[in-house]
Amino acid sequence: MTDWEAIMREAERLAKQFRRLGVDLAEAEKVGDYYVYKGCDDQAMLRYLEVMAKNPPPRSRRSQRHFKNLWDIWRSWQPSLSGLDKARAWGWGVRIAKAKR
Repeated sequence: MTDWEAIMREAERLAKQFRRLGVDLAEAEKVGDYYVYKGCDDQAMLRYLEVMAKNPPPRSRRSQRHFKNLWDIWRSWQPSLSGLDKARAWGWGVRIAKAKR
C-alpha cells in the first residue's frame, strides 16, 4: 500500500534540495523517468548519474554541474521508500520545486 504522507514528506525534502542546489528541473524530471524505465533499480540510477556527472555528453559545463548536483542528492537521499514510491517522491519533488520557483 502506498504511503502518500511519506512520499510527500520526501518530495518536500527533495524540492528544497533541488532549489538550494539550483539543479535543472527538466534534467531532474528526466532522471526520474530513467529510474522508472530501469525498473526502479537504485544501482542503475547511481551508475547513470555518476557517468553523467563525470563525463556528460558534450553540451555545457552547466549540464555537468546539474548532474553532479543530482548525483549528490541521490547519494545522500536515504528515504524509507523504495521502488515506485521512491520514484513518485522524486517526481513530486520536481513538481513542487517547479511550483515554488
